[in-house]
Amino acid sequence: MISVSPSTVLSAAVMVGEAVGAHRRSTGSSGSGESRSSGGVRIPRSPAPTAVVSRVLETADQYIGVPYVWGGNTPNSGFDCSGFTKYVFAKQGISLPRTSREQARAGQGVALDFSALLPGDLLLFAEPDDAISHVAIYVGDGQIIHASAALGGVNYLDLGGDRADWYVQNMVAVRRLTSNGRR
Repeated sequence: MISVSPSTVLSAAVMVGEAVGAHRRSTGSSGSGESRSSGGVRIPRSPAPTAVVSRVLETADQYIGVPYVWGGNTPNSGFDCSGFTKYVFAKQGISLPRTSREQARAGQGVALDFSALLPGDLLLFAEPDDAISHVAIYVGDGQIIHASAALGGVNYLDLGGDRADWYVQNMVAVRRLTSNGRR
């Protein structure tokens, strides 16, 4: 039995995506219904969010621009990444643990595959051989919403955009949250 870390699998997927992307760019083909990150990863279009997830995403959107504060867990004090996700989901009656490492065990695991992602999923990130250090909410169609220290606060990020390489390369877990049988 061979043991391979999730970050190694994701790195391999990124390399395959780069090769496919380079081939398509050289032949002039383009995929429909997908966006492409600067690293060549294909991100398929997402289905519409469920009613519960729509409310989660609407709640998250209300806090765009709230400053990043390490350890912050309210809009008044500012948010760090896991304080933001905990707060937003709690507003819809979905309880999460406080830290991104603990949130990596919440809900149900989902394959590390962009085609498996659904709006409302938690995406978790870690540098190679390090513990989980960041969490974001998947909005759909390659977009995440998160509280980012690098970007100064709560904002959206396009995983197909120029600033997405770190996130694409360091996504190590996806969790789908359920509450009373609903997603």
